[in-house]
Amino acid sequence: MITARSRSFVIAAAAAAFLTAPLTQVKAADFGGDCCADLEERIAELEATTARKGNRKVSLTISGHVNEAVMFWDDGGESNAYVVDTQNDQSNFSFSGDAAISPDLTAGFSLLIRLQDSLSGEVSQDDDDTDLDPLLLWEANWFLESKRLGKVTVGLASRVSDGAPEQDLSETGLAGYAGVQDVGGGMALRRSGDGSLVDVGWGDIYSHFNGDTANIVRYDTPSLGGFVLSASWGEDDIWDIGASYEGKLGNFALAGAIAYTEATDENGAFGDPGEPDYSIVVGSFAVLHEPSGLNALISAGQQSFDNAVVDADGATRNVADAKFIYAKLGWITKLNSFGHTAFYGEYGLFEDFVSAGADAALVAQLDGSGGSAVRITGNEATVWGLGVVQRIEAADMDIYLGYRHHEADFDLVDAAGTSVSDQSIDGFDTLIVGSNINF
Repeated sequence: MITARSRSFVIAAAAAAFLTAPLTQVKAADFGGDCCADLEERIAELEATTARKGNRKVSLTISGHVNEAVMFWDDGGESNAYVVDTQNDQSNFSFSGDAAISPDLTAGFSLLIRLQDSLSGEVSQDDDDTDLDPLLLWEANWFLESKRLGKVTVGLASRVSDGAPEQDLSETGLAGYAGVQDVGGGMALRRSGDGSLVDVGWGDIYSHFNGDTANIVRYDTPSLGGFVLSASWGEDDIWDIGASYEGKLGNFALAGAIAYTEATDENGAFGDPGEPDYSIVVGSFAVLHEPSGLNALISAGQQSFDNAVVDADGATRNVADAKFIYAKLGWITKLNSFGHTAFYGEYGLFEDFVSAGADAALVAQLDGSGGSAVRITGNEATVWGLGVVQRIEAADMDIYLGYRHHEADFDLVDAAGTSVSDQSIDGFDTLIVGSNINF
């Protein structure tokens, strides 16, 4: 006789046997049907909608970050606030991977796509969105890397001069760095007298000569005591050589880089026809005292042009060498449990980014002499700023605030070559408050 208690035991035992039986046994008990058909169909649907690797030989990493902020600005005649994608470290996503060919040799690839929605260096008084393609292919390359012989990269990749002016151990680059044109650079200068805008933006009188990416072949040596020597060539033609260093000296962390560029692209650098051939020397050096968190950096560069251009008065002249120097002092400390807090102050001087080759209309806009100016011989722009970045380790996130003040003036001459006064330009202020989160 089967009691209620024994019946419960039998049911429990049967259930346990069903749950622990191998899949083949379950299918063997399927009388004429496929009990797993629905499950297999659902798994197929999930696989079709899931990002996955194409093979098991090459690793795949998907990463990136989102960097959005509110940029407040005041050009002396108008003030406003825009929501922007901060170009100091533009929002992007990337796919990368590698595979070991041998214990010494590795092959790999990199694809990186940048987002271009309301870029902080492109928005202007008349456009808070910027008319740019929403996505920009920034990197697409493959590489072979040998521990003994170094690394060869082919495709859309960083030139050797990419990063040369940006060595920074302050942990504050999200708020402010040597590329000052990346926050507010699209804003036009405003004349103090009548409040009218000038046909030149703040980004036209600033540059830190960073090399960015291009279609190139690049070679990097293995690290030799912290030093890496590099060379790259591509486009038609642009080539770079340089060196970088990362290391420590006692309690001090050190980072530095220097690069030399020659650009003779027949189509103009990166499809900008009409630009004269040029060469650039640029570099930077940063130091961090690890026990105290005190840090400093200096970045500088000079661009020389090889070809003469037609000036505003119709004469042919050589463009003046453009040059800059940028310095930052910082302090990294621990004020809370979220992560470190980094403070900084910065100063930059930029000279002769507008000289021979400016058109007559711009000369007229900048003329403060009553109409006697015939050309621009150079200019000077300065920027100073300060800010703070708060690290939030738990979310791999940074919250930042950066303030800057900009000033500019121009050198003009009359037909006799005598200096004449220029229009006074209003100072320009920006305040950027935002956050960057990594994934």
